Amino acid sequence: MGIISRLLLFLYVLAVLAALVACAGVYFHLIPAQLWQDALKEIISRQETLAVIGAMTLASLCLLCVVFSGKKDSIEHESGDIELQKGQASAVFVAVEAITDVVERAALTVSGVREVKADVKKISGEMPLKIKMSVVLAQGYSAPQVSEKVNSAVNSALMTALEISGAPTEVRVTEVTNAVAERERRVV
Repeated sequence: MGIISRLLLFLYVLAVLAALVACAGVYFHLIPAQLWQDALKEIISRQETLAVIGAMTLASLCLLCVVFSGKKDSIEHESGDIELQKGQASAVFVAVEAITDVVERAALTVSGVREVKADVKKISGEMPLKIKMSVVLAQGYSAPQVSEKVNSAVNSALMTALEISGAPTEVRVTEVTNAVAERERRVV
């Protein structure tokens, strides 16, 4: 649903809600009978009433068209999703969160990496994304060597999972720790 349809729906719902509140006031005798009858006579006698009826009818028809024009089983992609493949028949969109997960898992496979936090940004141009990672390095490992291995692991994972190669990657070592990494045990 586009922004114009949403705005139209918002205004339509406000008008219907106001009419319902007025009807409830009449039903519960909160609005005196003489008052609402005089107001109704005044509203009906004005020429603007016809314009309002026409506008509400047009809004109803537009909203009805929006309801029936939607494709069934369609998935709307977020504005932050990255389009990987364009084609006449289809397009492939991947959520930035999914790419972030692939990047972080790949970086954690490198020896010497204790923790990693990736920030994947959608950019315009030939390469649709840019990656920045903050890494906690284990004591006794070389930051340049680990960074190179992290870049290699991330590029390999992106190529395997998403067929993206050459994504610009920045690795920033934020901490060096001597803590032992807690790894999940794999049950086979």
